[in-house]
Amino acid sequence: MKLTDIDRVNHLVAELEDLKALIVMASRAEDNAYQVVIDAPGDASLHMSEEGASTTHSRGIGVSPGFLAQVKQFAVAELQSHQKAILAELTTLGVDTVP
Repeated sequence: MKLTDIDRVNHLVAELEDLKALIVMASRAEDNAYQVVIDAPGDASLHMSEEGASTTHSRGIGVSPGFLAQVKQFAVAELQSHQKAILAELTTLGVDTVP
């Protein structure tokens, strides 16, 4: 590893630790803790959640538990994908990422 890569490695290691914590949190969260938010200008935003409640700034729609379970799976998979990308970059920089 080059000396100039040390800052990048330190940054990636910190990011990796953050991702690990996020993966644990996302995996442990109940399905109903998830929601999908579609941002739109003004009061046209949409919140898709278990309760489906509207607010003064967005509309809300209730969704099925199965939908929220899939959202959870997608969220965890996306975080894991970011984790794998960081591990791959660390490996490219010469860091042994095997525990």
